Amino acid sequence: MTGKRRCRGTPVVVTADGESRLARITLGGIHSEAWLQNLIHDHPSLLPVDMIEPGFGPLLPIAQEVPCSAGYIDNLFLTPSGEIVIVEAKLWQNAELRRKVVAQALDYVAAITAMDFTSFEAMILKGCKLAAPSLHAMIAHHPDAYAEPEFIDAVSRNLKRGRMLVLAVAEGMREETETLAGLLQSHAGAHFTFALVELGCWRNADTGDIIVIPDTLAQTVLIERGIVVIQEGVPRLLPSAPQKASSKPHSLSAEMFWEELTKRDPALPAALQAFLKEVGPVGVYPDQRATLGFKANHPLDQKPINLGYVDKTGKLWTDAVGLNLPDDIVLRYTERLADLIGGQLSASNGKSVTTNGVSAPPVSALLPAHADAWADAIQALLTEIRERAKDAA
Repeated sequence: MTGKRRCRGTPVVVTADGESRLARITLGGIHSEAWLQNLIHDHPSLLPVDMIEPGFGPLLPIAQEVPCSAGYIDNLFLTPSGEIVIVEAKLWQNAELRRKVVAQALDYVAAITAMDFTSFEAMILKGCKLAAPSLHAMIAHHPDAYAEPEFIDAVSRNLKRGRMLVLAVAEGMREETETLAGLLQSHAGAHFTFALVELGCWRNADTGDIIVIPDTLAQTVLIERGIVVIQEGVPRLLPSAPQKASSKPHSLSAEMFWEELTKRDPALPAALQAFLKEVGPVGVYPDQRATLGFKANHPLDQKPINLGYVDKTGKLWTDAVGLNLPDDIVLRYTERLADLIGGQLSASNGKSVTTNGVSAPPVSALLPAHADAWADAIQALLTEIRERAKDAA
C-alpha cells in the first residue's frame, strides 16, 4: 500500500539584485495566536475562500473573540450578501490539540444556528462592544452590499439553516483525515462547508520579512446528515439514503446559486437542467462555481471551450466565449444567439450577446423556447472547432 503525502519545495524570492531563499519557521513568542488572529482579520484575502466556496463574496472582517455559548470565536467575517464565515486560528503544537480545536470550531456552528438575527447581531455588537449601530452598517460601505432588509433576510436564512463556512486555520498542521472524518460525523446534522487551512510562514534571512502562504489541506462539501467515510485518503460524506442524481454540485456555492435563481424565476432551474441534459451528448458539461458555466473540451487547448455562463440573477454572459477560439467561429455562434432573442452584439467588443448593445440578456430569453436552436448553435461551433483541429493535425 502506497501512502499519499503533500510535497512542497522551498520558496525563493527573486529580485533584480539576486535570489533569497526562505526558511520555514514556527510561530511563537511575539508571533502569537493573537498575532495570527490579527493577521487574518487585517488581511482576509489570506483565506482561500474563492477556492473553497467560490459563490461567497469578498470577506469583510467583523469582529474577533466573539462570545457565544460554545466559547469565543477567534475571527468572524460576513460577506456583502450575508454569508457567514467563522475561523478558529491556533498555533497547533500536537495532534490532540488539533483535534480539540477542530471540534471547537464545529461546536460554534451549533451555537450560532440556535440564534435568530437579533441574537446574532447582539452577540457581535454588544459582546464585542462595537460602536457600529447595526450589523448591516459594518458591511454597508461595500459596493455589492445588500440593502438592509435583504441583508437581514439573508443572514437570518443562513442562521436558520446552519449555512456557513467554517475554517480551522493554523500556521502548521498535518493531514489527519481520519480525525477530520470522525469529527464531521459527530456534527453531520448541520449544513455547512468545512476546511482546514494552513498558513505556512517563511522568513527571508536577508531582510527578516515573513511571507505567509495559504494552503487548503482538507475540505468537505456541504455537510448534511449522512455517513463520513475515507475514500483514497479524503473524507467524504455519503447520503444516509439514496438520492436522485443531479448535475448540480453539492456545495454551498451551488446551493446559493440555485436558491437565488429559483427565487427570481421558479421555472428557470428546471429549464437549465433540461438544457444541460440536451447538450450533454455533444460534449457539453456544467461548470458550477459562483455561476453556472457551459463548457466543452477543446481538441487543441488544455483550457476548455467556454460557451457562456449564467449568474445567480439569471443573466447569460458570453464575454468569455472567444478566449481560445477563432473570431469567425465565435461570431457565428454569438450572432445566432443574438438573432434568437432579438438582441445585438456588444457595442464594446463586438462579440458578446446583449439585449441592447450593453446589457447581458436573461437566459430565460433562450430557455426553454429556443433550447433546440441554442443546442444546434453549440453543436455547430463544436463541429467547426473539431474539423479545424483535424485539418491542423
